[in-house]
Amino acid sequence: MDLSTLDTSASAEAGAAMEVVHPTTGAALLHEDGAPITVTLAGEDSDRYRKAERRASNRRLATAASGRRVRATAEALESDRLELLVACTIDWDGIGFDGGEKACTPENVRVAYQKLPWLREQAEAFIMDRANFLKV
Repeated sequence: MDLSTLDTSASAEAGAAMEVVHPTTGAALLHEDGAPITVTLAGEDSDRYRKAERRASNRRLATAASGRRVRATAEALESDRLELLVACTIDWDGIGFDGGEKACTPENVRVAYQKLPWLREQAEAFIMDRANFLKV
């Protein structure tokens, strides 16, 4: 078998559209015209993902190398995961909060994932599932 047919790097970098679902019913969230609300995400095999992971690791290593006592906190780890999601969010369609639809900017993405933990959980799961980035 030619394993290169299972290479997800390029498609993970290009991203795939995740259809956003209701956090309790699992029903697809739709625009008024019936089109799904989506978030386009890069996958875990993308350069975006790996660079964001390295930034977090390098920051921790630099702190440790400075001789300062390093304390890992749940808040710091959560912040690193949030920044990873921000780096992997390429675009979105139909995402709104605080009274209106928002442009897909790093600031708005960060706020959306902070205000909507269920959306953050959906995005994290999508990014980590390589099947979302394999061409069938």
